[in-house]
Amino acid sequence: MDFHEFLRETAPLLGLQSRPFQKRNIRRKVERRIAEIGLSHFEEYLLRIKEDPTEQNRLSKVLTVTISRFFRDQEVFKTIEASLIPAVIKERDGNDLKIWSIGCASGEEPYSLSILWKEKFEKIWPKIHFSILATDIDEKLLKRANEGRYKKSSLKEVPEDVLKGYFEMDNGFYIVDQAIRKCVQFKRHEIIHEESFSGMDIVLCRNLAFTYFSKESQMDVSKKIAESLRGKGYLVIGKDESLPLTYPTLFVPTHPTEKIYKRFSF
Repeated sequence: MDFHEFLRETAPLLGLQSRPFQKRNIRRKVERRIAEIGLSHFEEYLLRIKEDPTEQNRLSKVLTVTISRFFRDQEVFKTIEASLIPAVIKERDGNDLKIWSIGCASGEEPYSLSILWKEKFEKIWPKIHFSILATDIDEKLLKRANEGRYKKSSLKEVPEDVLKGYFEMDNGFYIVDQAIRKCVQFKRHEIIHEESFSGMDIVLCRNLAFTYFSKESQMDVSKKIAESLRGKGYLVIGKDESLPLTYPTLFVPTHPTEKIYKRFSF
């Protein structure tokens, strides 16, 4: 069994599609894991995957790791600032605003959203309680996110005044200010297998489900996200991603270029 055959057999077991993982660095990571647990061949590892849910979870983390940085795809954040947050606050009564960042990796996306709120909206709507739920399958990444320590390479799109205002330097690392961190709650969560969270106004699921997951899993995730949104809440996906074909019954596009959708409601 070669690596491509292994992926074709394994990916459906994990609710994934095999196509995105045909990369040399992914193969190296899998081969390293096979050696770590004392196996020799892809066939042996496939048997382990089938029998061991813990190993399934570990392989999922290897395959779906996301490279992230602060304010990745700036046009998306500009649209969230100019349109989504004002629309959510205008369209419904209440004194809270809840965002869910799915596949948050080491925390760059949710912290970017917290900075955006602090910079642009907190003084305008001081009575609004703003909170971000940031979830990921990888506990090591979540631990790193909670620490809020980043290299300069993760911050190349952050303006200098924002760096000075919301980060402190420590031995070459940029540390996120406590005022930004207090709005974000990190939690381990598997979007494929676990129930969604409710009462969200905006959900970001970028460069994860609609890139790596199988079409069946994508449909399930779409339904979970729709259920998690209250009212006519918004979904943001990756700029190179597309929703499964069933999406018109769940969402309508509002900003096609930025891949932003609003929950469909009668």
